[in-house]
Amino acid sequence: KPFWFKPSAQCPEPPPVVRSKQGESWPVYCNMVAAVGSTAATAVQAPVVGTLGRSSIVTWPPVVTTPSHARIAQAASESLCLPHGLAASSSVAAAAVALAALVGASRLRRRRSAALTLTSRVLRRQSGTASSTALMNMDEDTTPAPVWVINLDKSTDRWHKCSTGLASRGVDSVERFPATYGKELSEEELMEQATFGCRTFCTPGMIGCFLSHRRIWERVVAENQPAVVVLEDDAIVFPNFNSNLRGLLDELPEDWDVCLLGAVGCVARGREALHMKLFALGVGGWRASPGRTRSVSPRLFVPFKPAGTHAYIVSRQGAAKLLERLPRARYHVDLSAWSLQDLNLYAAKDFLATQDFDETSTVSKEGASRTQRFLRWCLELTGLAGITRATGAPLQWAWKVALFALPLPLSSSRPRRKVIVELGPASAVCVLICMMGLPLRSLKPVAVGLAYQGVLVFIMRWLVGTQSPRVLWFYVAAIGACLYIG
Repeated sequence: KPFWFKPSAQCPEPPPVVRSKQGESWPVYCNMVAAVGSTAATAVQAPVVGTLGRSSIVTWPPVVTTPSHARIAQAASESLCLPHGLAASSSVAAAAVALAALVGASRLRRRRSAALTLTSRVLRRQSGTASSTALMNMDEDTTPAPVWVINLDKSTDRWHKCSTGLASRGVDSVERFPATYGKELSEEELMEQATFGCRTFCTPGMIGCFLSHRRIWERVVAENQPAVVVLEDDAIVFPNFNSNLRGLLDELPEDWDVCLLGAVGCVARGREALHMKLFALGVGGWRASPGRTRSVSPRLFVPFKPAGTHAYIVSRQGAAKLLERLPRARYHVDLSAWSLQDLNLYAAKDFLATQDFDETSTVSKEGASRTQRFLRWCLELTGLAGITRATGAPLQWAWKVALFALPLPLSSSRPRRKVIVELGPASAVCVLICMMGLPLRSLKPVAVGLAYQGVLVFIMRWLVGTQSPRVLWFYVAAIGACLYIG
């Protein structure tokens, strides 16, 4: 049956509508009309049910499949009544019209597909990532999220240095956030805001740092902030901070909670080396790889075991999740928070900020270390110093990082005095104990060293909340093997 026809005794009924395989609801000849720029399509006994651009759409049941080019040419050659007197007098003209129809239909489908894709992206952005919405509302030269800097009231020089550095990089919307001073917390406040293990084995600086970040999360949720950049007053931002941050926000998935703008620890962009995985054994809480590599986009990756809270951006849902999972201070805030397995944590491949390691840490003992001068060689000889540098932190800074603090049993002062166990001296003592097996030609000193290290790991994992029976059995098996071999 021809698609354009005149009623006759041989053909009293209109021909069926042709639909494409994609399920489009207009006939092929309407696409032909659209291709030649007609303003209307007329057919005998055919109702008009809609419009497509400037052309009317007509439909008849039933539905058949799309005809071939030859069928369209044959139909067009049989006395077709084209709009505005246009007639196809030969098969060549019909083929040209058919080709124009197919091209027009293809272009319309592509336009519809592109429009639907753009609409879905806009709707996803509007209903999904709040930080992306804030990003679109910002100018190119402005910081796409508020920046809150944690700073103690007494550290005015650090605030001046940090604010000056941010201003020089063009970072605006900067606000100073008063930090919690751990030494000024009363016994009642400690009982309410810190766990028993934290009150017993953590320094006042560790507790104050944890509570400062927790108050940040509380404010993010209370003010319904889409996303907030959190910096500590020893953070140093790199050039092009605003544009790089905008690019990160644009690539973050909809369910992101935290994105690290700077970090130390096991943060290799590809696969983590074996010795770095052993280094992360101390506190546990490492993160599985999302695929063959840890990369998730051109700018983002999932870190293995990061540390550091000097620069990160947190979303509202991420802040709410951190508040729910960490109701009270328990250990170092970075090791506790970034160890949560249900936290959607990402990190920038090219860090936007770093830490000023020359500044005195507020969570460790102040002043120069007395033990580093004559015990540093232990770490250099065994390669532990190189592993420490691979984390991104210099040895002289990492040496004084507090693992925990042991309360003195005979201390009568309140709060009780504590002895800080630092990373450098604790590691050096373990190495010295194991090295005693060389002159003794025995593995029993190694067993003692492993037992000493196992106690340190057990205390840290208990404080973080990452206890694992497999780690316990590993140390038991290793110690037993050393004692058995002797």
